[in-house]
Amino acid sequence: MALAGLSNKIYWTIEDLPVIYERNVTLFCNTSAVGSQKTTWMKQSNVILHHGISFQPDKYSGKEENDGSSLIIMNVTKSDFNTSYTCLSDVYSFEAVLEINSSILICLPQSTNNSLTIIGRDIMVHLNLNRFFPVPKCQTMFNGDILITNQQESVHMTNRFYHGTINITSQSAADLCGGNLTVLCLFGSLYSEAFETITLQSCNHGTKFPEHSFGVGRTISVCMLCVILCVLMIYILVKYRCKLQQKTDCQEESQSLNEVKPLENGHQIEVKIINTIICRFKCFQFDDKVLRTK
Repeated sequence: MALAGLSNKIYWTIEDLPVIYERNVTLFCNTSAVGSQKTTWMKQSNVILHHGISFQPDKYSGKEENDGSSLIIMNVTKSDFNTSYTCLSDVYSFEAVLEINSSILICLPQSTNNSLTIIGRDIMVHLNLNRFFPVPKCQTMFNGDILITNQQESVHMTNRFYHGTINITSQSAADLCGGNLTVLCLFGSLYSEAFETITLQSCNHGTKFPEHSFGVGRTISVCMLCVILCVLMIYILVKYRCKLQQKTDCQEESQSLNEVKPLENGHQIEVKIINTIICRFKCFQFDDKVLRTK
């Protein structure tokens, strides 16, 4: 931090540490040593807040208080860091740089295709993470008890943020059933995030839980299964309706042919007998297929 002005009678600090990336952060300028003077905030050489009035209300807001002034930076991104902020009150000013470092900044990861596998009392978790900072220390908890965990990561940094995978293995002293299993990651020393909590079924008849997937992948899989089942049900209903209608038409045609008058000439009787045999053969073929299907 760099100090500017006549003295350090006023100064600003960060409230509510740590700072979470893409959330709001509040800076507070303490002016209690110089009385209740109005405060002006600057980013580098640009005035952004003057006596509680914002020059960019979609990005900055704040208010005057008894012992100072607050500046709220909304939805902080990379452009808000590694730059100086100055508060001025009367003839005093204080300038400091809001830096990106693991002691104040946390960037929660965007997770995809994560998986958890249980074999006996052993737990294996694979986390595929995108854009996070710093590299977290992850562990598993069973019914609130922290399990002994080993972690291996393969990550790289791009534009100040990490990308990569984290694999953790844990072992439980008790059977892994009838309780809650949680994957918890600690970012820095101040913030922890529970990635997933899974409720395991009771240990009945040697029930095993070989693998659990969570995150976006599980939601997509469930939706795809529902769509496939719906299409299959519609197909079966339409096919059955067509077959039923075909059998009904055939039976009606056969019944009408049975009502041939004896006075009809021989040629008409012969044609209708042939049609009757063909129709009844179709009905028999339909019934045979239904029986074999059942």
